[in-house]
Amino acid sequence: MDGLKICIDALVLGPAAAGIGQYIQSLVETYDTLFPEDDIFAWVRSDVHLRCRDALVVPRMKGSRDRLLYEQFILPRQLARMTYDVVHFPDYQVPIFRRVPRLVMTVHDLAAFLWPEVFPPAIGAVKRFLMRHSVPRARRIIVPSAAIREDLVNVLNVDPQRIVVVPHGVKRRGTPKPGRIYDRPYFLAVGTVEPRKNFDGLIRAYHLLRERRPDVPDLLIVGQLGWMYAETLALPEKLGVAEKVKFLQYVLEDNLATLYRDAVAMVYPSFYEGFGLPVVEAMQAGIPVITARSGALGELGGEYLWRVDPRDIASIADAMQSVLENQEDARRRADAAQRLALNYTWEQAAAMTRRVYKEVAEGG
Repeated sequence: MDGLKICIDALVLGPAAAGIGQYIQSLVETYDTLFPEDDIFAWVRSDVHLRCRDALVVPRMKGSRDRLLYEQFILPRQLARMTYDVVHFPDYQVPIFRRVPRLVMTVHDLAAFLWPEVFPPAIGAVKRFLMRHSVPRARRIIVPSAAIREDLVNVLNVDPQRIVVVPHGVKRRGTPKPGRIYDRPYFLAVGTVEPRKNFDGLIRAYHLLRERRPDVPDLLIVGQLGWMYAETLALPEKLGVAEKVKFLQYVLEDNLATLYRDAVAMVYPSFYEGFGLPVVEAMQAGIPVITARSGALGELGGEYLWRVDPRDIASIADAMQSVLENQEDARRRADAAQRLALNYTWEQAAAMTRRVYKEVAEGG
């Protein structure tokens, strides 16, 4: 087979790309560089730039509702008039009202099924409906971890032969600045502010740690506001730690790289993840990492990360205290985890994804 013609829905990619947006941008741009014999055609929003061979710029959308309607009703009609080898929908849903041949989708997680309480009811219901009807339509399903493959098999009864694990690559987030951008020592947390990330549990653990030893570093939380975040934002004031807990929301890439470099440790006690990009980003930066012991997060970093039960506030506080009080061990683990992080490259992810595309294009 000569070069492949690949269509990809990149409409979820916005100007301030979060996890799935970063996945799309990094995968497409790395693929475009690595496999110049292939031709990628992408649907992109008018307010973003995506480097690929060809693109259809879609007028600016007001929100996710506009995007979903476009993907369900307009994009399939456009595809029907095109010649392509494979089409990739890199989020949880594909067109369900019109058949699309040679279709690949990425399922990043099944949180809407396994953790419905962390979504507004309407959003969770839409996600479950679309994913339940999308998964049977895909020839192959890409997942970022073995844990998500297991969830697909157990929750939606997907044939494991249709599922391919392709771990994300992790790129360096900007260039660290010469000096510090936050004067005091700090723990760092990175992620969209929503219940699944368990920032409430982290803040409560931080409060417990301060009761044990008042001299602990501050806590910085970096990430855009998602949903159901009002109680999280109010919690530091309620617990009397508002002077020490800061929500920085979205920060520029160079600032984020600087925050990673200078952090005492990354703390990421999320209830559930499909992969865990911030964990590997922190590993790359060479800082200690505290995260959950189960699911996809348990697949990252081996024995060199501090493992906690996200539901156990004391276990999170214990791990933070251990990092502070065992600095030699923290340095040793962080150095070893930094070497492991070299395994997560977008070049590898692009090559594995191309094998999926080729198999589907050839009728596998």
